[in-house]
Amino acid sequence: MMNTSQTQKAYRYMNIIPWKNRSRRIGSLLLTFFLLLASASVLSNSGYTAQNIPSIQAAEHTAAVSQSANSSSREQKDLLTITFLDVGQGDAAVLQCGGQSMMIDGGKAKASSYIYSWLKKNQISYLDVMVATHTDADHIGGLSGALNYAKVGTAYCPATSGTTKTFQSFVKYLKKQGKSITVPKAGDEFSLAGAQVRILGPTDPQAEGNNSSIVLKVTFGDTSFLFTGDAEREEEQELLESGYDLESTVLKVGHHGSDTSTSYLFLRTVNPQYAVISVGADNTYGHPTEAVLSRLRDADVKTYRTDLQGTITAVSDGKKVTFQTERNADINTLGNAGPGQKDETGQKNKAVSSAGKAAASDSSAEKTYVLNTNTHKFHDPDCSSVSQMKEKNKRIVTESRDQIIADGYDPCGRCHP
Repeated sequence: MMNTSQTQKAYRYMNIIPWKNRSRRIGSLLLTFFLLLASASVLSNSGYTAQNIPSIQAAEHTAAVSQSANSSSREQKDLLTITFLDVGQGDAAVLQCGGQSMMIDGGKAKASSYIYSWLKKNQISYLDVMVATHTDADHIGGLSGALNYAKVGTAYCPATSGTTKTFQSFVKYLKKQGKSITVPKAGDEFSLAGAQVRILGPTDPQAEGNNSSIVLKVTFGDTSFLFTGDAEREEEQELLESGYDLESTVLKVGHHGSDTSTSYLFLRTVNPQYAVISVGADNTYGHPTEAVLSRLRDADVKTYRTDLQGTITAVSDGKKVTFQTERNADINTLGNAGPGQKDETGQKNKAVSSAGKAAASDSSAEKTYVLNTNTHKFHDPDCSSVSQMKEKNKRIVTESRDQIIADGYDPCGRCHP
């Protein structure tokens, strides 16, 4: 007879399970079997099969596709916003797209404080690109205000040297940021987030004056904007002969609506749906001229004007462009030519008011002022604050009021120079 220990060893050797343990094992197997049957029934009723039960890998793939779709959706929702700032008789525009910004021109020096305030209000402390289309004071004067507030990535201008105080001020503020002017070439391209920018002119590197204006086309989806600076007929003709695609949704009318620009063939080639004229109310030049307004009427171009409507904002979603104006959204912008010009009725428009002339003359004429280099205030020489000023902070200059403001000085609150 085998004892208990020997019997258990024999069972293990023969791979035989004792009846008591065998009953437990059989019960466990039956329970597992019925649970499997129940699970299969549930899966079957839920429409799942072995082939369509999603794996973890498939779920991760689905999540990745979903994220990609959301990212694509966000990209499609990106907008290109162009704000044509009302800087009076001058040009200034700010482009924003996908978190990046570009400024094209800045108006006269007296617009510096407005440019500074506008950028600050809109929290644009970095301009990826700054374009001075040419060196005229009514295009680069206000850029000093922009450079006083915002850092700049690349600054384009058709010239690297100039003798005017306005140009020298522009260069000075660039140098303060450790930047220098980049002279672009026709055909150069760069991107502003989802927008593509192409330099079209000047095609002649030796061009001077208005015909040295940087002309650029900004394309966003199916929409496009053509900026022409003060380009006149000569540069327009060179652009027509260049072979570049000039057709654009929106045209920034050249030279503030002067008859020297926006020639008939050029306008017909660009074939814009919309036009923007950046021009000052009661300007002394008669801008915009009736000749240009007539061409725009003949071409059936919906036109916006800063002198009549203030700051103008164009927004493109890549398919269409919509506009908002600061005022007078429904005014007839093609029926009123500039001061002294005959309008479409043949009547002369009212000339510049004497007050308007005086203001323009006073702000641009050179006078003697006293600068406080410590407080950055400027004063009339007979201001009581001058006698209280420390000699080391006193500086006497003969410059225009506009230029002094562009240099970062504020008028005294006592003498109001």
